[in-house]
Amino acid sequence: MSTAPVTVTVTDPAQQSEGMNKFTSYKVNTVVSSPLPNFPFQTAAVIRRYSDFVWLTTMLHNEYPGAILPPLPEKQAVSRFSPEFVEGRRRMLDRFLQRVTLHPELLNSPSLSTFLSADDTAFSVAKASKSSSSSSSSDGGPSAGKSGGMMKWFNETKTSLSKDLVKTDDDDKFAEIAVYVDTLENQMKTVIKHTQSLVKKGKETANGLYEFGLAFTLLGHSESSSLGAALTQVGHTADSLAVLSAQQAEMENAKFEDPLVDYVRLIASVKAALKQRESKLVSYSAASTDLAAKKAALGKVSGVPGKEDKVAAATALVEAAGAALELEKSTYEATAARCLREVERFKREKADDMKKTVLDYINLQVEFNKRMEETWSKLVPQLEGVSVEEG
Repeated sequence: MSTAPVTVTVTDPAQQSEGMNKFTSYKVNTVVSSPLPNFPFQTAAVIRRYSDFVWLTTMLHNEYPGAILPPLPEKQAVSRFSPEFVEGRRRMLDRFLQRVTLHPELLNSPSLSTFLSADDTAFSVAKASKSSSSSSSSDGGPSAGKSGGMMKWFNETKTSLSKDLVKTDDDDKFAEIAVYVDTLENQMKTVIKHTQSLVKKGKETANGLYEFGLAFTLLGHSESSSLGAALTQVGHTADSLAVLSAQQAEMENAKFEDPLVDYVRLIASVKAALKQRESKLVSYSAASTDLAAKKAALGKVSGVPGKEDKVAAATALVEAAGAALELEKSTYEATAARCLREVERFKREKADDMKKTVLDYINLQVEFNKRMEETWSKLVPQLEGVSVEEG
């Protein structure tokens, strides 16, 4: 993974209270090593909560439709203040921001700069103003409020339901991508299922070795000969291997299972990007249908005596619809192009990430089995030295 000109870390989780509500805050530390237009500072440290990260994700979606955003950790209502959960979330938030700052486009986001550097007051103002602006310009539902927004939503919903979409040169390519992503998701979920089973068995093996070691230790204590000492040593060895097996299971969870689960969440982000492209296509198609309807309405009054005022009004509507179509077309094309670039980047990074994850797992197994073999081997001379006649 390449070095980013901006380095971000998430540290110091702390429980806070706001009225009757409790939440966990995190310190977000930023160091800018190379001059960037959106980062007029060298260092910054701010306090953010989980909902602020959600806001940043929403803004990035709006600013860069079609981009594959790094996944945020999921919400959790139970045990969300436990040390294990808080630390796990801190790591995932840290990973989220590292991925954002390594992204070739997201690093240029004004909202990212605001998130990383604005003080509490400025950040509250930015959230209020940008969220309001975003909701009024997004592909919203009937909550858009104005009649124009309501009509736009109605037309897009009608277009989506009828599947009367504009045909583009990339349709087949996106259909292939959708099949690829669905297949990959199903395969990864199968791998995770069996990985979780292996990690569980590793933990069960650790417990089994502990019980096995305890039984042999007690057996050894019942023998007064050198055999008793050897059996006791078998018990102690099994006990130490129980600790080793438990540590191995934890490392397998952290270095293999967790990255695979995170990867499935990243696949969900890919699907969200594809959904954005589809949404922009629907808007583009609805605008095309609207222009056709406006032209048809103009045709009905054109050349009709006494309809000059209606012709002028209809002409103005056609011109406005034409301009809207050009805007929607441009937006769609930019989103589709970005989405294609993002999918290619995802595939490249997937190969690198998967290679590293699998190699980490193999090396874990090699090292673990070496230590197991070495530990068991030390018992062989002691057991071979036990005198049968002595018993």
